Amino acid sequence: MTMADNNRRHVAANTPTRLLFRLSEAQILERRIDDLTPPHRLPHLYDRWDALMTRGSVAGPYEALFPDGGELRIVYCALANALPGQHLIVFAPADWSVVELTDQEAEPVEPLTRALTRREQEVLSLIAAGADRREIADELTISVATVRTHVRNVLRKLGARNRAHAIALAVQHGLIELPPLLPGSSSSA
Repeated sequence: MTMADNNRRHVAANTPTRLLFRLSEAQILERRIDDLTPPHRLPHLYDRWDALMTRGSVAGPYEALFPDGGELRIVYCALANALPGQHLIVFAPADWSVVELTDQEAEPVEPLTRALTRREQEVLSLIAAGADRREIADELTISVATVRTHVRNVLRKLGARNRAHAIALAVQHGLIELPPLLPGSSSSA
């Protein structure tokens, strides 16, 4: 999983991403998605990026380029504006079996024991659509302070580190679906 800004520069990458590309955190944050794309696939990248910015989410196969020149087919799902101006990309090697991708000794993902309220789901869905606190407050006819409280409760209930992590967990557990972006929230820098 990685986060990229409007210029396709990595702003965060989890440990599995850094291990897969064999790059330190500092090294991956120096790079753009373009740098990890084979040159002959750059037109495809630009088309997919435009679709992400227009539609709010895209998914499909892709080729990743390693610093040593090697390539790997991956499958990905991207969500625009998981945080304002930051886009969440989750991916896995396309041709690896499930056995290779899972830790056979790890505990299975447990269903969340603390369900989100309908209002918390609405707030999280609006965040996923790219809305800021003020837009959420206006849309739901609540105060900005109430929005903050709902966000805090969502993070606590899901055990999420931040909003992007909360969105990923909520989608994974079927608590929300990825919504279309709000009008005006898909603009790129």
